[in-house]
Amino acid sequence: MHYLQGEFRNGLLPRVVVETDVKHWHLLNVYPGREAKVMRWFRYSGLQGWYPIEISYIRRGLGGPARKPHLGRKVVRPLVPGLIFVPDTETSEVMTTFPDVDGFHMVGDCLGRMPACDMARLRDIEAYLNTPRSERGHRGRLTIGELVKVVDGPFAEFIGKVTRLDSRGRLTVDIDAFKRSVSLQMDDTQIEPIASTPRG
Repeated sequence: MHYLQGEFRNGLLPRVVVETDVKHWHLLNVYPGREAKVMRWFRYSGLQGWYPIEISYIRRGLGGPARKPHLGRKVVRPLVPGLIFVPDTETSEVMTTFPDVDGFHMVGDCLGRMPACDMARLRDIEAYLNTPRSERGHRGRLTIGELVKVVDGPFAEFIGKVTRLDSRGRLTVDIDAFKRSVSLQMDDTQIEPIASTPRG
């Protein structure tokens, strides 16, 4: 497994590839909301660690999600508040002396840990949540003009054509219903592509 030394998120540190064999990750308890601060202590001490985040953009002064990133205020939230994941090659009692750290997570009398395969899944979840909704999963391969089937809502089972996609996972689908074309704004979870549709 390749572990990226200094991978503290969002380019805070250089990404230097280090060949290590991380078998599992220990869980370090920190006070919620202080994860970034503790990671700075890690950086100053030359230690490695990681915590998953979700990035969103909030409309300034109005609240609610911004239509586009440059129109909002960037908000970074930890996916697992109060936990930092530390590779087994880096575990050190020094970490427990940092401000805002509450010690290693224990399960009964045992040190809590997470196998590398589960950590890979957690990284995949983080990547998925930070991908624009219109690009997630199979729906991310939709194209303008593609035929889709509506699977949710009052127009379920109708066939339509994608006429517009946006970065928030919403799209416009034209369906032929009641002897006329109806244009609907839908969420990407409400449709599925028709596999036989040729892509051009």
